[in-house]
Amino acid sequence: MSFSLRLGVGKMKATDIMCKINPLKIFSNIKEANDIFQKSDTDFVPVIDEEGKYVGIVSKDSLLKEVLSGLTHNDSIKSCLTQHMPSVRSDIELEIIPMSSSGAVVLDCDDQVIGIIRNIDFMRALQSGIDDLQDRMHAVIESAHNGILAVDLSGTIILANRVVAEILEIPVNHLMGHVVTEYIPYSLMPNILTSGQSLYGEKVVLNTTPVLANYSPVEKNGIITGAVCVFQDLSSMDAIHSELDSVKKLIRELESIINSSYDGMYITDGKCLTLNCNEAYQRITGISASEVVGKTMHELVKQGVFDNSVSILVMEKRKSITITQTIKKTNKQVLVTGNPIFDEDGDLFRIVTNVRDVTELYNLQNQLRKSKEQTLLYKTELRHLRSQQAEDTGIIYRSLCMSKIIELSLKLANVDSTVLITGESGTGKELFAKLIHKHGKGINKPFIKINCAAIPEQLLESELFGYDPGAFTGAKKEGKPGLFELAHNGTLFLDEVAEMPLLLQSKLLRVLQERQIVRVGGTIPFDINVRIIAATNRDLPKMVNEGNFRGDLYYRLMVVPIELPPLRERQEDIPLLVKYFVDKLNSRYGHKYHVSAQLLNALADYPWPGNIRELANIIERLVITTNEDELSVDLLPETIYKKELLPGYSSQLQDAVAQAEAYLISETYKEWKSWTKVAEILGVNKSTIYRKALKHGLLK
Repeated sequence: MSFSLRLGVGKMKATDIMCKINPLKIFSNIKEANDIFQKSDTDFVPVIDEEGKYVGIVSKDSLLKEVLSGLTHNDSIKSCLTQHMPSVRSDIELEIIPMSSSGAVVLDCDDQVIGIIRNIDFMRALQSGIDDLQDRMHAVIESAHNGILAVDLSGTIILANRVVAEILEIPVNHLMGHVVTEYIPYSLMPNILTSGQSLYGEKVVLNTTPVLANYSPVEKNGIITGAVCVFQDLSSMDAIHSELDSVKKLIRELESIINSSYDGMYITDGKCLTLNCNEAYQRITGISASEVVGKTMHELVKQGVFDNSVSILVMEKRKSITITQTIKKTNKQVLVTGNPIFDEDGDLFRIVTNVRDVTELYNLQNQLRKSKEQTLLYKTELRHLRSQQAEDTGIIYRSLCMSKIIELSLKLANVDSTVLITGESGTGKELFAKLIHKHGKGINKPFIKINCAAIPEQLLESELFGYDPGAFTGAKKEGKPGLFELAHNGTLFLDEVAEMPLLLQSKLLRVLQERQIVRVGGTIPFDINVRIIAATNRDLPKMVNEGNFRGDLYYRLMVVPIELPPLRERQEDIPLLVKYFVDKLNSRYGHKYHVSAQLLNALADYPWPGNIRELANIIERLVITTNEDELSVDLLPETIYKKELLPGYSSQLQDAVAQAEAYLISETYKEWKSWTKVAEILGVNKSTIYRKALKHGLLK
């Protein structure tokens, strides 16, 4: 019979349990064998040949059998030799050892017999292993954080650890041998014994303690022999689970924050051992986390990964340090800042390094600069395009406020909403109406203008709505279409809309609401598709409050208001407007007039109550009245420009005297209108006054 012994008692070897014995030689006799059996507690003795090699054994039984058959003490043992005893190496581990019914022979590395293993040696080792295993199992079960309870097939408790006893508040020795339902009335152990199925995650309450119970049947050779239950105390687990979730969430948030950073981040412990680096660092340097994590900065510098290390400098100086570093792998220059983090005891705990690619930053700066240049180019081109579109309708500007109004007007051109243009007289309301029309309905569609203040009240209605034959005395016999009909599919510009009579305002309101008109004297409505642009220089909200303008019509017209600024609020546009009007007059009269800088300054300083219309008239007056190619400030009327004849404090004495002299002569002449009287009052002769007046440009 043979069997194997499996032990769980550590790395025991054959030499640990063998019995030392001197082997018999192949030429030994019966007496020598008998002497060994007499002196040793063994049932067999190994036999070796002339070279000391193991060849078999002589057992007590075989020796006795041969003696009874007639062998004497001097006879050889060869007839007693058997070869059925296995041999093992001395260093073999005893997890699995093949054995015969008597034992085994132990050989050293040179195949020399050094001892034998008897069955009793195995039994002792086995018992020692079992005892040790039981001690270990008991220690493991008692050390478990969870409660462990086992029952046999009858439901009797056969095992319970310390945790179960603490939860039930019953000593372990009192639990043993009792049926489980005596102490746990609602235990599912009987169900497990009956069904043979495991049951996991059952929440139960043991002696007021909530636990999570996992039940399993105990099987041997496919037969259920009992059941075991593991109890997990949920009161402590809930707190641990909540804390663990919070920690995991915090870690995820920190990782997300670190990895979302555009700058690289490199983290070491207080001794410069690399712990982590974010994705941006790997992108900037081309160095993966696997290349550096777990290595010290000293190692990485020595290996040539870095030329130097800010982390080492921070560790040595214990303060934040910034250096420029060359990454040899990519030959990139990076700006590196290392920051120390200290624990509660003031010990260096972490070193966090921020890495920024200077090349990337330079590239970003270039890209930003190019982007700004491109944006500026687009804005300039767009401004030029809008300016060109505006100039086509006579609108000249450079000011920001006018640029915004042009932008709004071009946007309104794409829709059919009613527009109300307000502003002082001469600000160009009609030009903006034409701009909106031209870039909306188009140049081929009708643009009809009517000045509501220029037509008598009794005729205004028929002008707008038209009339049927015989509508009133003096009417054409064939009737006449009104301006609404003439502007169909186009634009009707109602200038000075504030002057429209109240009765007519109500009819205009109806047109805006219903998009239909009825001719004067007629009954048939006409559908119209007309865009209404109204304009006024009056304060409509004030007129509404005073009852001079319908409030409902005002709000109908106020869908999209455009308020044009007076010229005094857009002084930067005056030089452009002056040039525009001068060029226009040069083209008309075939001349080449130009404007002096002093004249431009004077025009820019004037408040222009008549706005652009007044400016255009003044320029035309200057062109018509001048005899020179240059339009000078002297041509301006005194209402616009008054010469400063008194000297300033910084004037030279000679210039100041001349300026004071000119002022005195000029003011005296204005009062008396006679050069003879001026000479008399100033106490000089008349020829002197004429000469000085001519010198100072006071004579024309």
